[in-house]
Amino acid sequence: MAADGQVAEPEPACRDMITTASGNLRLLERVVVSLESSPWDKLYRAAIGYCLLPVYLRSTGKSNASWNFIAFFLLVLLALRVVPGVLRRVLPFSRELRLVWADRRALAKRYDSHQWRKLFGLGVGLLAFLVFSGKYENPPLVLGVVCILVGAIGELVWFKSSKAITTQPTASASAT
Repeated sequence: MAADGQVAEPEPACRDMITTASGNLRLLERVVVSLESSPWDKLYRAAIGYCLLPVYLRSTGKSNASWNFIAFFLLVLLALRVVPGVLRRVLPFSRELRLVWADRRALAKRYDSHQWRKLFGLGVGLLAFLVFSGKYENPPLVLGVVCILVGAIGELVWFKSSKAITTQPTASASAT
């Protein structure tokens, strides 16, 4: 129990597991949580990456990508950050799901690698489109390779960081 008489919240590293395992989340909310868990997070980001170049080419009316594609890519990254934030505020999600999201945002702020690893899926999808379409264009090809390299480094750093997080005793465990 907290000093102010209210029940203390679980530690952030543990709360995600507690809420999803306890079944407090509705079916739709469990699906939303699982979309941000491996391997589904990489799959849906790869699908977004796969659609990037066709959407860019269709919206600009061009047949080849220019270096403006990088600006388009940065706008998509911004949208991937802003749109979920707006939806979290507008849609009526449960307190438990909001706690899970708050924990994940706290982890992302604390560990940059948690954010950088998101580029891996986008790069895989972008390169998959280039391979399947046979359009080996310079700006998207360079961007896809950079995304995969930076994302892979982020994955490795996150793997090491997440091992350290799970092996650290929680504040409630160390207080006893």
